[in-house]
Amino acid sequence: MSLFVALGALGLLACGGEKPPAQLPSTAARDRMATRVELVNLVISNPGRAAKVRSLYIAMDSLLLDTKRAQARQLALLGAERPSSEEETRAGFAVVRNAEASALERYIALQLELRRFTTADEFARLDAIH
Repeated sequence: MSLFVALGALGLLACGGEKPPAQLPSTAARDRMATRVELVNLVISNPGRAAKVRSLYIAMDSLLLDTKRAQARQLALLGAERPSSEEETRAGFAVVRNAEASALERYIALQLELRRFTTADEFARLDAIH
C-alpha cells in the first residue's frame, strides 16, 4: 500500500507548476522487482495469475530500464552536441522530462493492473519483499 501512496504523491508533484517533474522509481525498485519475479510462484499458487503477475513485474523492469537508457542517450547528445542556445538546451531536457512523465504513467498503469491480479494478502506479501 505504501507504493500507492508514493505513486500518488509523485502524481501530485507532476501536476505542480514550479515543482520538479515526477521521477520514476530508483534502481532499488528494479532490484525489488527482479527479486519479486523469482518469488511470485511462492506467493501466488494459481499458475495463470502467477504468470500474469510475473509478466507485469518483467514489463515494469523493462520500462524502467528502457526509459533510463533513452534518457542517458538524450543527455549524452546534449553534452556532445553543445547546444548553441539556452532554448535548445531546454528543449533537450524537455525530451528527458517528457519521457520520464510518459514512463511514470505507464508504470502506474502496470502497478494498477498488478493490483487487479493479486489478492490483498498476495500484494502485501510481494510488496514486503525487499
